[in-house]
Amino acid sequence: MLKDSSRRQFLASGATLSLGLAVPAAAQGGGIVSTVFGGVWEREYRRTVVEPFERETGIRLQLKLGSSAEWLTSSMVTRRNPEIDLMMLPYPDNIRAVMEDLAMPLTAADIPNLAEVEPVWTSQFRNHGVGLDYVSYGIAYRRDLVPKPITSWRDLWDPALRGKVSLPQIGGWGSWELIVMAARLNGGSEDNLAPGFAALRELRPNLRQFFRSGVDVTNMLSSGEAWVVGMTTHIPPYALIDAGQPVTYVVPSEGGMVGLASYHIAKNSRNAALCKRFVNFALSKPVQENLCNALVAGPVNKNAVVTAAVRERVPPTDRLQVFDWFKIVPQMSALTDRWNREVAF
Repeated sequence: MLKDSSRRQFLASGATLSLGLAVPAAAQGGGIVSTVFGGVWEREYRRTVVEPFERETGIRLQLKLGSSAEWLTSSMVTRRNPEIDLMMLPYPDNIRAVMEDLAMPLTAADIPNLAEVEPVWTSQFRNHGVGLDYVSYGIAYRRDLVPKPITSWRDLWDPALRGKVSLPQIGGWGSWELIVMAARLNGGSEDNLAPGFAALRELRPNLRQFFRSGVDVTNMLSSGEAWVVGMTTHIPPYALIDAGQPVTYVVPSEGGMVGLASYHIAKNSRNAALCKRFVNFALSKPVQENLCNALVAGPVNKNAVVTAAVRERVPPTDRLQVFDWFKIVPQMSALTDRWNREVAF
């Protein structure tokens, strides 16, 4: 997955989440109420994580479909008596959950497998959450149409690509990452995004259109309407690559931006102990390997070993850029207004 979740939007189909205040039967009966992205993601998550945990422990999980915004709203409304025990959220709603003080701190004393998790997957949530799996945002391009191979984020500004580049629409997955990356490329940062907006204004002659979904990405690349799509995960372009189309996907030399699903245990959950047990299970080496190999995603457990196909499509953490979402989320309304004034057309 929105915000963050390219892969979740591309793979998932949503169902409506009730925001009623009643505590679900699973919570009353000692199980865990959690959230899940739909489609292929749900199928593989159930197969590799949920069902093995239920067989091993006898603890049942009730998984709620919907959108991350709905889950976050529900958790805010029912914070004193949570409807959802374990929030699984993408950016930026996982950051909002921490900012709203909805999640409890996680420690290795309670969740031993946290000791095997790369620190970046907990520290970015101020230890009030932990990543489950990740993907990287990179660049996809038609190698039969571009004048030369794409290797850097800076290549998006090549005058030879005039009218042939597509980027994410503001508010969609990859858009906030795009602003931060553009700023960093030009001497800025999360604290100084002005250089990013200046660079994006300069990029406008190269823009064909802004994409809103993975379907847009595949359609534009397949038709040749866009030669280059920036700030996409590997999933849409590899659907074309696997079908034999002349598409290449690269993680730029400066590093890819991160898309992440993360766990957050509701601060007042009556089932917190069960949630910690489940999170510990999900973070274990064998479960991480099974899940990430199935989803073609990167594991957060540093000891997990994934297949060559996963390694080809998802870079290791040393080829990623992670930024401080706590500095970006409060600015989102103002950034959207600025984007619409200075970048959109």
